[in-house]
Amino acid sequence: MIEKQTIKKGERLPSEKNLCKQFNASRITIRRAINDLAREGYVEKIHGKGTYVKDYKKPIHILDLKGFSEGLSLSETPITKTIISIDFIQSSEEMMRVFERDEPFEIIRLIRLIKDDHDVFSLDYAYLPHDIYPGIANHLEDTVSTFKIINEVYGIKFYESKKKIEVMLPTESIAQQFKISYLEPVIKVEKKITDDRQYVVHYSEYYLVGSRVSLNIENKFDD
Repeated sequence: MIEKQTIKKGERLPSEKNLCKQFNASRITIRRAINDLAREGYVEKIHGKGTYVKDYKKPIHILDLKGFSEGLSLSETPITKTIISIDFIQSSEEMMRVFERDEPFEIIRLIRLIKDDHDVFSLDYAYLPHDIYPGIANHLEDTVSTFKIINEVYGIKFYESKKKIEVMLPTESIAQQFKISYLEPVIKVEKKITDDRQYVVHYSEYYLVGSRVSLNIENKFDD
């Protein structure tokens, strides 16, 4: 009902009694379902007023070294990746600086849209040096993890990840992909990964719609 907008954002859920009658379910089952919806970010309980539908935001674990499908998302909602294009481009001065190289080289640029059951929440530009990953374009598919290909096919182990995060207004192409206004802020995350030899083996720029995600950081401390 929430996904079909039978109950819209900001509206109050029916009472537990009415939901029990509507779905022919016990109050314990209804209460558990509402608690699950609250935990997943669909609804918000307001003491003394009831339970209201929230504007859903995808929880993103911003410190994770892995990609979205390997652990960046904190929720259990399935993630779908759709490849928009795979291009072979010549390295620009910026890419030479990013990959710490003195000579021009060929790059495979992979552009993907990432979405869950709610909406598209990320646009991902990945840059892969062709001399490190010869023939990788033949392995790239919507349902196949790029990180898994890098690890299993090319035997490269990630060692360190550096990220730069900034808020910006979208370019025309980014706004069109997200179907948002040019004035709606997006979060840009630049990610550079090195292997155990300190070679830069992966660089990406991915964009998140600010109103569709929440950024989360978790740290565990030992004794």
